[in-house]
Amino acid sequence: MSGDFQKDTPIGRYLRFGVREHGMAAICNGLFAHGGVRPFCATFYNFIGYALGAVRVSALSQFGVLYIATHDSIFLGEDGPTHQPIEMNASLRSMPNMFLYRPADGNEVSAQNLLD
Repeated sequence: MSGDFQKDTPIGRYLRFGVREHGMAAICNGLFAHGGVRPFCATFYNFIGYALGAVRVSALSQFGVLYIATHDSIFLGEDGPTHQPIEMNASLRSMPNMFLYRPADGNEVSAQNLLD
């Protein structure tokens, strides 16, 4: 079992960044550039925009950093415009060397919904 990487537990595999999306993505770029690991980092999908500069560096440098963006939902908009990631799909899909896989339910991908 592996826990957090800390001074007292250097064998740990997980770095906890707190609310620092850009720093998290930049550090993962550095880890990949150094070699020996394939880092992943995760945040809510609506906050990936804060890491977009470092995510773009990953894509353009062809770094194998995995970005996991969770809680993608149109219902997150209840918290206001900072929680409405409507432009993130277009931003991420337009980056060279960036592959976006987004799970969705039948209602989201149905052409019928566009006609209603």
